[in-house]
Amino acid sequence: MVNHGDSPEAIYALFKLSWSQFECAPDQLDARQRSEAASLIANQLEIERVILSSDQSQGVVISEGQVKKSLEEIIERYENAAAFEQALEQADLTLALLREGIRRDLLVEATLDRVSASTPEVSDAEAELFYYFHPDKFSVTERRTAHHILITVNDDYDENRADRALARINEIRERVLKKKTRFNEQAQKHSECPTALHGGKIGNVERGQLYPELDDVLFAMQAGEVSEPVLSSIGYHLLYCTGIEQPRKLPLEEVLPKLKASLRDRQQSIYQRQWIKEQLKHQTEMPKAVNS
Repeated sequence: MVNHGDSPEAIYALFKLSWSQFECAPDQLDARQRSEAASLIANQLEIERVILSSDQSQGVVISEGQVKKSLEEIIERYENAAAFEQALEQADLTLALLREGIRRDLLVEATLDRVSASTPEVSDAEAELFYYFHPDKFSVTERRTAHHILITVNDDYDENRADRALARINEIRERVLKKKTRFNEQAQKHSECPTALHGGKIGNVERGQLYPELDDVLFAMQAGEVSEPVLSSIGYHLLYCTGIEQPRKLPLEEVLPKLKASLRDRQQSIYQRQWIKEQLKHQTEMPKAVNS
């Protein structure tokens, strides 16, 4: 919890940090978290002060529209207006302080963008070197397009006892095997999984995304194959593999534009961090120069 004597900047910083770092409201932080937050905020505010007092920040203008857009994005995270207002109250934050904090964030961001604007564009040759030296970053693992039908096992209901659930899913399987185009219809009618609304479609999955029992079966199937009933911890499943995407390496021409943009973003971040480091060093050396 912030003290009322804290600066508006510190109150706003704690409001942001408590959710981003600890996923809770400021008044829910324990003693260790409050101590950690105080240290992080002190460092953050010092960096922001240095950025905003730099020559590069002079003339940077943030429009009311930019502030409004960012504010609306924050409000949208809450269930309703009352929940948003309660969050502000718990953080000792007014709407005016929140708007000012947002404006400050945008000023910092715009200043850093100005600082790194002169970072050179990444050439095709530089991107190509990165591509060939980091092949794992451009590999697509095997994926399967899967649908399923679930009959849960629950002894509290006669129709969901283990023997009845197995019998029911075998009956469904017999109907599907006669005409696989009926799988979606059968899923909508009988599946006890929310995917029933979409014809049982799970989607494109990689190994490890499903229950281990389902994973093992799905990745041993052929495209167009319907599985035997598979028992998991929640019940019996009928799997339908409708497509297989083999593992492959993405071609350079496919990834080149995004790769160049990503590498330039990384270079800009490095340049920004170096610039901040130099500004902080300059600030600490200034008193020495004055006293000498």
